[in-house]
Amino acid sequence: MFRTSQWIVLAAIVAACGAPTPARDALSGTYAIGGGDAALPQVQALVDAFVAKRPAVKFKIDTSLGSDGAVNLAADRTIDLGMVSRDLLPSESERVDHVVIGAAGTGLIVHASNAVNGLSGAQVQDIYAGRIKDWSVVGGPLLAIVPMVREKGSSARTALETYLFASKPVYGPGVIEIQGGEQMRQAVAAQRGGIGTIGVQSNDPEGAGIKLLTIDGVAATKQSLRDGTYKIRRPLYLVFARTSPAPAIAAFLDFVRGPDGQKVLDRF
Repeated sequence: MFRTSQWIVLAAIVAACGAPTPARDALSGTYAIGGGDAALPQVQALVDAFVAKRPAVKFKIDTSLGSDGAVNLAADRTIDLGMVSRDLLPSESERVDHVVIGAAGTGLIVHASNAVNGLSGAQVQDIYAGRIKDWSVVGGPLLAIVPMVREKGSSARTALETYLFASKPVYGPGVIEIQGGEQMRQAVAAQRGGIGTIGVQSNDPEGAGIKLLTIDGVAATKQSLRDGTYKIRRPLYLVFARTSPAPAIAAFLDFVRGPDGQKVLDRF
């Protein structure tokens, strides 16, 4: 005769055999997002919110590609989505579609000890063109200016050049090119006479030893970037190939455009 414990084990086996297998999420998989880091806070928040609803979907995010790389790799579907922080060229719009996820600005930072708190656009232009070489000319200390700019292809640099030079920059011989936003923060913090460009989305730049200048009397704050009163700004896009995206990517884009995704973006 079966003991009670044996009946329990047998019943459990029978129940297990009859239990339905959980359905596999049709969107399951790992998908690639790449580009620059300006749109990373928005993209990461959107990804986290979407994955909370669809945990079988995973994303890998690479911020080393820049906006140019994001467009090219999304167009040929090497990556599923690109993060772009500048306006698209007409030729690029023919290759990729996009959804707007916010705006970012190019901020001018100086050493935290610098007495200068703001500059006009004309003064910034003269500094980078090499016509103003000392901080005392613009109300600062008797100290040589060390102008620094992001690398070619950087969205932060492109936005600055569009605003100051109508996309035809004239740089003086002393301008130092710095690769990367964090490296720029460190370089300016280490140089009392330094001035440099960074991407900004919030009221205060990240990094010790630096401060953000007003430009033409306007600070680069979250509100001024959103309403356009701070002029050195650029859109933030997610771009994707114009051919049909993978079902999971289509679902993610629907989420971004929908009320849940817009609630996420409203935080920025």
